[in-house]
Amino acid sequence: MDFFVPTAVETPNYQTDHTVTPSPHHPIGAKGVGESPNVGGVPAFSNAVHDAFRAFGLTQSHMPHDHWRIWKTANSLGLHD
Repeated sequence: MDFFVPTAVETPNYQTDHTVTPSPHHPIGAKGVGESPNVGGVPAFSNAVHDAFRAFGLTQSHMPHDHWRIWKTANSLGLHD
């Protein structure tokens, strides 16, 4: 390897704690935690669409990128039969 990978010896000791802050918007005070993994998908897909059309002259694109908007973008750039 060309870079240093820390092991358990080099990793500092961590002390964890627990903080309880119930949500006032839920009957039992629960909060959602499953939304975070979905956040990165939209900008990644938007960048992929922009990168795909950049070579054909696209300078700006707008979200959301549904199939209809991508089709209209392709047609506006002259990428149709």
